[in-house]
Amino acid sequence: MNKESHRYPKTASGIKTFNKIVSTGKKLFAKNGFQATSINDIIAKSKIAAGTFYIYFDSKLALYLYILDLYRVSIRKASADATRGLVHRYDIERAGIKAFITYALKDPLAYRIIWESLFVDFDIFKNYYVSFSESYVKHLKDFVDGGEIRKDLDLETLSYTLMGISNFVGLQVIFKNNITEIEIDRIIDEAMGILQRGIFNK
Repeated sequence: MNKESHRYPKTASGIKTFNKIVSTGKKLFAKNGFQATSINDIIAKSKIAAGTFYIYFDSKLALYLYILDLYRVSIRKASADATRGLVHRYDIERAGIKAFITYALKDPLAYRIIWESLFVDFDIFKNYYVSFSESYVKHLKDFVDGGEIRKDLDLETLSYTLMGISNFVGLQVIFKNNITEIEIDRIIDEAMGILQRGIFNK
């Protein structure tokens, strides 16, 4: 895996500069893509000295990986916060979908940054979703053992199915203008109903 690294500052002024670089990098990567964004672009937009970038990041890739990891951590935290205290898997899945959609509405750059990894390095893109799947499977297994999820399901496939629902129902919501929370809840309930009932007449 990539060895490029970052160095988090310890001073208030350093943290301010570090965060400015991260914010600028996020916007430029989302707008122009990773390949079309240069370190000089980031330096110019951040209004920092040329050498300052390298105090905190080894490379452009190191900055991108840091931003991607921020999304990984914050999305998982949003889901964990939303599902804390819930005991039934249905409730957990519903709350998790809504947490992701709410997160994406607040920060629509998330989709662009995460999916940009496909064009940065396929292994980065792959590892991002594989790590989510592996974590998902561990949680799902507890509910198979507890009898809430069928034992005949392949949990890896189920994890990707559930991630796909979150991702693309999230896009459905983002594509709508001025959507209300009532409408978001209706869409999520529709998705959950499809999960419960299935789609085929037998």
